[in-house]
Order: sequence, then C-alpha cells, then structure tokens
Amino acid sequence: MSTACADPLTAERLIEYLLGELDAADEERVEGHVFACARCAAAAETLAGLAAAVRRAIPQVLTRSRFDALDGAGMVSQQNVMAPGDVVDVIYPPSGKVLVLRLAGNDLGHARRIDVELSTPAGATVARLDDVPFDASRGELIVACQRHFASSFPRDLVFGLDVVSGDERRRIAEYTVRHRLA
Repeated sequence: MSTACADPLTAERLIEYLLGELDAADEERVEGHVFACARCAAAAETLAGLAAAVRRAIPQVLTRSRFDALDGAGMVSQQNVMAPGDVVDVIYPPSGKVLVLRLAGNDLGHARRIDVELSTPAGATVARLDDVPFDASRGELIVACQRHFASSFPRDLVFGLDVVSGDERRRIAEYTVRHRLA
C-alpha cells in the first residue's frame, strides 16, 4: 500500500460508500481505491468510527428532552406526527440529520411499559425494541430515523406499539412508514 494518494476520495464520497448509497459500479471503484490506498483507507476507517459513534449517540426511540436537545442543535430535518393507523411516505434525511416520527394519539396515562415491534407490511417481525421511553401525558412516542437505517431495515415498516403489563402484551396502535432515500 502506498501512503500518497494522487486522487483522494472526498469525505462525502466515503460517507456515501459507507452508507451503501452508491450504485454497484461506483461502490466497486471506491472499494478498490480504499483497499489500494492507505490514506483513503484511514479516512474511511475514521468516518466509519464516527458513524458508529453517531448511531450509539442517537437512540431509535427518544425521550422528550433528548428530542428537544437534537431539535435545538438543528439535527432534526423533519417531524411527522402520526395518528394510529396512518400510512406515511418519508424521505431519509441527509447524513447527520434525524427524521422524527411522533407516534401519537394514544392513551398512555396508565402504561408502565411500552414495547415497539418493527415488522414488514406482510407481518414479518424485523426487530423489537423493549421498554422504550414514551411521553404518557402527550400520548406519544418519538422515533428517530437516521439514514444508516436504510441498510439495516426494510424501507417499508410497521411500528406496532404494545403496552406490557406482567406477562400480558396488548397492541394499542400501528403506524406504517414507507422510507425513501432522497
């Protein structure tokens, strides 16, 4: 591997590569360059570490105070207030920004625990988020969608809210979100 690079990859290009946003031919070119170039490989490694830190720093379900902090810092690109049964089309925000889904319209005053089941519209469970934060007084849950989720989850997702009490689980609402890339 050479330490000099005649044509270094830009940070934007490396981010597109790391997020899986390139077409197959471009991905192959960038990957070949990264494997052959120590400088660009180091830059890609740094950006991958940064992306991992951002993923850990912004959880999928937010407390109200966490949402307020992200919004105040200009990190929220769009908010979608949804009622139970809603189906919405959303566009993933640019890297570093958060798309917010406010799953509202629920009577959560007596809820002690809420779980969220992510599934496909056909009903296949993708993931379960247990004991998530929720705002009982507003009857809502705040979900943060980030662009890197596009490579981890199906584009069309149903968010099912379950109230859990002991061994009993009761579905109280479902929201369908169709995510698209810009």
